[in-house]
Amino acid sequence: MDYTLIRSNRKTLSVRVLPSGLVEVRAPFHFPKTRIEAFLAEKAGWIAEAQAKCHAISGRLAEGARLPFLGEFYPLRLRENAPPGPRDGKLFLPLSPFAKDAEIRAAAEAFYRAEAKKLLPPLVERLAAALGVACRGVRVTGARTRWGSCSAKAGLNFSWRLMAAPPEEIELVAAHELCHLIHFNHSPAFYAALAGILPDWKARTEKLKDYRQLCW
Repeated sequence: MDYTLIRSNRKTLSVRVLPSGLVEVRAPFHFPKTRIEAFLAEKAGWIAEAQAKCHAISGRLAEGARLPFLGEFYPLRLRENAPPGPRDGKLFLPLSPFAKDAEIRAAAEAFYRAEAKKLLPPLVERLAAALGVACRGVRVTGARTRWGSCSAKAGLNFSWRLMAAPPEEIELVAAHELCHLIHFNHSPAFYAALAGILPDWKARTEKLKDYRQLCW
């Protein structure tokens, strides 16, 4: 049985099934693993029943859900005092493991937005210099149907959901929108400008399709 083990100064063993179906065991520091696993064997029936009930929240965000960030998928961990972000192969959000779906979605979006605001402006500045264009601002939006857009006033908009994609594909979207400052269309001249800065733009475009949207 897969489970997360948390040791502390407590005196007894306890087990709980998180909303995602993951099993969490809390044990004293000195308890041997053989004793813990025997305890889990005794509770196997109850654990299976509790995990079956978790199907009722299928499709919702909860502890253990896998979220994409910069092209990697991380199991979600909810810890109230943990700073948000990926660590040790997991993506942490500062919430209780029993936080509601709406709370988790809000915290996840806040994390993605914050990361987008850190990553995108310097990336756009670098690419704009290479293209010889001037961008009048970068804005992070909640757009669901497009990764990015370019305004007639030379401002660029990017969906926070873009942070799901690998850095190479994020660079592609930024370059694509900046090229619209030269050619406000998808003409051969536009794609020539894009190829001039990213010769492999077609391959990157295909890969980006794998990260079309986050799960919400």
